[in-house]
Amino acid sequence: MICNSTINYKRHTGISMAMLMLSLCLFLLCGTTAWAQVDQGTITGAVQDSTGAVVPGADVTLTDTDTGLVLTRKASNSGTYVFSPLKIGNYTVSASAQGFQTTTRGNLHVDIQSSLNVVLTLQPGTASQTVTVNDEPPLLQTQQSSIGQVVSTETINDTPLNGRNWVYIAQLTAGVAPPFGNTRGSGKGDFVANGQNAEQNNFILDGVDNNTNLVDFLNGSSFVMRPPPDALSEFSLQTSNYSAEFGHSAGAVMSASVKSGTNQIHGDVWEYLRNTNLDARNWNAQTNPPYHQNQFGATLGFPILRNKVFYFGDVEANRISIGQTNVYSVPTALMRQGNFSELLNPALTGAAQPIQLYQPNSGGTQRLTCNGQNNTFCPNQINPVAKNILNMYPAANANGGKTYNNLVENVGRQDDTFQWDQRLDWNISAKDQAYARYSYLHEIITNGLPLGPILDGSGFGGQHDTNLAENFMLSETHIFTPNLVNEFRFGYNWGVFKFLQPNANNTTLAASLGLGGVPNLGPGQGGLPVGYFNGVIQQWGSTGTQNEAQNVYQILDNVTKVIGKHSLKMGVSFQSIRFFDRYAPASLGHYNYNPVYTGSPGVSFTGSAVADFLADQMNTGNIANAPNVNHQQWYYSAYGQDDWKLTPRLTLNLGLRYDYFQPYKENSGAQANFVANPSSLGIGSGSAVYELPSRMRNLSLSPLFLSTLAKDNITLRYLDNQRLATSRMVNFAPRIGFAYQAHPNTVFRGGFGIFYGGLQSQGNTDLGDNYPFSNSANIPAPNCFANNCPSLAGQGVSLETGLVAKTGGGLQNFVQFPGFHAIDPQIKTPYTMSYSFGMQQALTNNLVATISYVGNISRHLPLYYDPNTVRGLFNPSVSTQQYQPFPDFSGA
Repeated sequence: MICNSTINYKRHTGISMAMLMLSLCLFLLCGTTAWAQVDQGTITGAVQDSTGAVVPGADVTLTDTDTGLVLTRKASNSGTYVFSPLKIGNYTVSASAQGFQTTTRGNLHVDIQSSLNVVLTLQPGTASQTVTVNDEPPLLQTQQSSIGQVVSTETINDTPLNGRNWVYIAQLTAGVAPPFGNTRGSGKGDFVANGQNAEQNNFILDGVDNNTNLVDFLNGSSFVMRPPPDALSEFSLQTSNYSAEFGHSAGAVMSASVKSGTNQIHGDVWEYLRNTNLDARNWNAQTNPPYHQNQFGATLGFPILRNKVFYFGDVEANRISIGQTNVYSVPTALMRQGNFSELLNPALTGAAQPIQLYQPNSGGTQRLTCNGQNNTFCPNQINPVAKNILNMYPAANANGGKTYNNLVENVGRQDDTFQWDQRLDWNISAKDQAYARYSYLHEIITNGLPLGPILDGSGFGGQHDTNLAENFMLSETHIFTPNLVNEFRFGYNWGVFKFLQPNANNTTLAASLGLGGVPNLGPGQGGLPVGYFNGVIQQWGSTGTQNEAQNVYQILDNVTKVIGKHSLKMGVSFQSIRFFDRYAPASLGHYNYNPVYTGSPGVSFTGSAVADFLADQMNTGNIANAPNVNHQQWYYSAYGQDDWKLTPRLTLNLGLRYDYFQPYKENSGAQANFVANPSSLGIGSGSAVYELPSRMRNLSLSPLFLSTLAKDNITLRYLDNQRLATSRMVNFAPRIGFAYQAHPNTVFRGGFGIFYGGLQSQGNTDLGDNYPFSNSANIPAPNCFANNCPSLAGQGVSLETGLVAKTGGGLQNFVQFPGFHAIDPQIKTPYTMSYSFGMQQALTNNLVATISYVGNISRHLPLYYDPNTVRGLFNPSVSTQQYQPFPDFSGA
């Protein structure tokens, strides 16, 4: 895997990725790491006598009271000891030495990413004598400089949560706020930490990747898995100056851990109920909208083999049924017969004057009449396909016979989620521990269809939105010596997320209604094209569909070495990210009807879009292809961290991290980049290069497209670099922090660090969505002349033939102001410089007050880049197409 990247990037930078990673690892071996591992923690401290003098070489024993695991260490010459990494749980620590009684400290709980400082004081006596201390461990953070908070399982379960979504608890912590703008994950708990983008947060579950890597976040959040609150042991949120162990992005790190089994059988069962009868009515509402929710599940943990093998599992189902009252406009019973006489009555239309219709394409010279009845089609003038579609509309049931807002429907929405987690822990020996977890999530959202199961009318997506995800991890910890520990992890993060239009798998439905020329794109893209009526009545058909999927493989290895007062940790991570996207906004066609052909050109209160439809007089049409975009990239990282207990009161956290974010590529080469020369961009002029991978040399490009490039001073170029971009290879991120215990009840903490944020999905920079791989055809009707406005019917476009008469030669021949997505070919990795200073004061044994100042300075933040933006200010009524740097192309 690394060899491929080495060959690729030697050509562009002269630096071998393998050599760079090796050099960094050698540097790390020479010196510097953090006690708190991703989903684990540390117990450290010193052994001393009653006078405070250190006791070197003391025997220190740690016991996991939940699983019976026993570990031993020797205190160093400075009297210090370290147990790391440790799983979240409850422990006791004891120390003994010749001439001293054995001292045992109990009631110790290790939190996620925490470091407990436990001082063991030995009293004179014999080792057979034991002194047991069960005081609560101190709440002061005397070993770490990071800013954050640990949320326990008790807090998670005791906090009132809508839908029991514990991610919302993060918004209650210092420096965190709800997201702003159009963040797609706002409905599922995404948050902003210290001003960073919500998409810059790093979600970790049991130490492995739990992030959404999709371009459009179809699952509705930046994370993938969210186990039920009862299944979590706890979670940690770090917002600033965290260890060099953490990278991926520059925002907060939210690390959660699923419970493990213990020697005691434990579990619970729950059901949460909400329905309309229990809801309070809004002050301004007549009734409560229908709402029913049942959320139920259970957890169970037990020993399979006492002190050796443990199991924990959970399962939860959530059933939500919502009814929402909506108002639509549908054709009246008379309109379905071709009788539009109701338009002559302003009391029924809400218009200021009667609306007169004319014979189609008569230019307003001949009124529409049949047997002397005004505004009425004769039967032979009505297109049978159009009439059949109108008759499939639900009948009007409201608004006293008016032609608008005449359908009131209770449109339902069903949201069903089923998820479970399974975890197995194995204490192989005192030198080897392993555990694995597998999580599964399946959510199906069924949306009601206002026009019924065939005509749809619901908008983008439609009937079924599906989220299907799996997450697997494996961890093995090996203790070579009491002071040298290695942990290996493997993670797999998979997901498929779909917005499927109704009848997506029915590729013959359109033909069964008499609609011809509708592309057969195979299962997943079936259904109907869409018909718009210029806002007069609800559109029929399906406006689009979208599929996204991801496969993320991750390999991590961490080594912890204790040398005297230094706790060193170093590690590497290799992450393969693959994601798929298919966006089909108009793959079956859009048919647009305006009150043009049954009206009089330039005369108000004439014409009807529905009447034009019955006469099969289409005003405009458009269609777009739906390319399958398969992206792939690698993310490499390595780090070293040294937590140096310089004195009993002062701990330094020193770290260095390296991140490499490879530019993504489309696996089949189907991507292009638009690179403009910034200094050339002006009013109506500019120069640029249109870049394609060299493997696309044999791809046929439309002559019209090539001539348009030349006309606008755009050069066509093929690159051997299949990714069409290079990224920085010197992303070194130092982390420096300290914790100083000035008084037994007072700690000062501070730090500075650089945090790279190179992984952030941005759908608007998808190079796979460029011409010719993604293209659309807009088919306008001819211009009016001599009071005559010819429709597309004169060019062979009809409901029976579709748009084939115009698109039969292929969409690549349509080059009508195409837009391009563009990225900087020399990618500058965004990063944040974060600094903090704070103080903690213990008010009581179980109450601590903290005050901190946190600052961020960010550079190279990603923005939506449009090189074809107009360089000037113009009156809003002025068309600026000719003033763009590339007048024959549109914006990105």
